[in-house]
Amino acid sequence: MANGLPLILLSGMAADERLFEPQLREFPNLTVQPWIEPLHRESLRAYAARLARIVDPGQPCFVGGASFGGLVALEMAAHLRAEACFLIGSVRSSDELPWQWRVFRLIAPIVGPEHINTLAGTAARVGSPMLSRGTIRRMRKLAAPRAAFVRWACWAVVRWRPSPAARRVRVLQIHGAADRVLPVARTRPDMIVPYGAHALTLSHPRAVNDFLRAGMSRV
Repeated sequence: MANGLPLILLSGMAADERLFEPQLREFPNLTVQPWIEPLHRESLRAYAARLARIVDPGQPCFVGGASFGGLVALEMAAHLRAEACFLIGSVRSSDELPWQWRVFRLIAPIVGPEHINTLAGTAARVGSPMLSRGTIRRMRKLAAPRAAFVRWACWAVVRWRPSPAARRVRVLQIHGAADRVLPVARTRPDMIVPYGAHALTLSHPRAVNDFLRAGMSRV
């Protein structure tokens, strides 16, 4: 790894270290940080700051994340001696989210993460004439008792605005051209992977590995 610096990556909100299996095989200095439990109505900024204290290697490093993990990594980088933040199928601000997320921004301050399960369950029951099967399936998963972290993450994402310090972080972004979860048209990646979908680390591991390697070699 470039200069032997640590690389810390965060997975998506409903994923774990298995998302980065191809990268774990390639980069010996890579650590995939597990999620910690959020505090009650904790903001994404506060959560990232708390997580940064846990993962801080005490030296310069690289951080990054896939999807939701990229947002947290971007805020986390502001609290570390991060040389760069890698966004993998992620976005630079909540303004780049799809319209469905931005609509939820209007009610998120009122309902809180603890009530999202009720809203998601209601949407799954009564929304079939208007919503796609995929959306209804996701609403049912969101309403499940075991999805508490995902509900908090959704709430935190729509309320998030990048901090001034996060806006100064050096960002290196790779995105799939066929990403339907976070469409590439709404963001501005440094590299677009043809036919790449949302789980880019698994579907196009060579492209992601080469992108990480090239980014770290610039230091």
